[in-house]
Amino acid sequence: MSLRRSTLVAGAVLIGLVAVVAGSGTAGRILDSRPAASAPSTVTAAPPVAPPTTAPPVVRSVFDTGVATPHDDDDDLWLSWSLADSVGDRRVGSANSSTERTNAESSMKVWIATDFLRIASDRGRSVRASDRADIDAAIRRSDDEAAERLYRRSGADQVLRDLKSVCGVAVPTTQRGYWSYAQITATDATTILDCVLDKAPSYPGGDEIVTDLRSVEPDDAFGIPQALPAGTTFALKNGWTVHSATGKWNVNCVAAWDHYTLAVMLRYPIARKLDYGAGVCRDVTTTLLTRLD
Repeated sequence: MSLRRSTLVAGAVLIGLVAVVAGSGTAGRILDSRPAASAPSTVTAAPPVAPPTTAPPVVRSVFDTGVATPHDDDDDLWLSWSLADSVGDRRVGSANSSTERTNAESSMKVWIATDFLRIASDRGRSVRASDRADIDAAIRRSDDEAAERLYRRSGADQVLRDLKSVCGVAVPTTQRGYWSYAQITATDATTILDCVLDKAPSYPGGDEIVTDLRSVEPDDAFGIPQALPAGTTFALKNGWTVHSATGKWNVNCVAAWDHYTLAVMLRYPIARKLDYGAGVCRDVTTTLLTRLD
C-alpha cells in the first residue's frame, strides 16, 4: 500500500471512531469508568472544651478554726492558752483564755523590771548599777529577791495598777503586796509581754530588758522554745511555783517569736512534777505550729 492510501485509511478509521462516540449520547464528554467524586462535606469544628479546673484548697489556720490540744482531756489539769499575731492583728485561744485567771507567778517579773525603768525615766532618776543587776537577775535567773527589791522601790502594788494605765490590762490580786499572786488570764499574759517588748526600748536602758528576755538561763527556758524550730529567736519569761496549800503546781509559759506571742497556763497536782508542765507547754505549742498560716 502506498503512503497516501495508508493515510486515507487511517483518516477513515479516525472519522468513524469520532462518529461512534458522537452518536453515543454523551457528546462533549469523555466517559470514565470510575465513579464521579462526590462534593466535599462541610465540617463544623466543635468549640474548644476548657480543661476542668479544681479550686485550690482553702488553707484555714488556727486563727480561723481554733484547735484541740493533746492535753485537753488530761485528768486534774487546768489549762488555758492564748496566741496573738501582731502582724495580722489576730488572736485565738482556749475557751477560757480571757475569762479564767491564775497566779502570774514569775512571769510578772518582766513587767516589774519594765515599770521600774519607766518610773525612773518619768522622774528623771538614774538607774544604779545595783538596780541593773537586779533587773538582769529577775529576768535571766528568775531571782525572787531581786524582783522583790524592784517591786518595793516602785510602790509595791502600784506596779500592778500601772499595768492598766500603760498596757491596758486590769490585774487584781488575791494577796496584797505579793506580785506573784496577781491574777491574770492567758490573754493578759500575752498582752503584758507584747507591751513590754513594745515599750521597754523607749526607756533608758530598756533595750537591755529585751536582751535579758532573749538570754534566760536554759533551765528556765522550758516549754514553748522546745517546740520552736532550731535557731528561732525568742523572748521568754516563764513562771512556776508549787503550792502546798492547794496541792498544785502553777506553771505559766509565756514567749514571743517572729510576730507571735503565746501563753500556756497550767495548774495540776504536785505529784506530776515540773517536767509534766513543761511538756504540756511544749505539746500545745507544737500543735499550734502545725496550724499557723
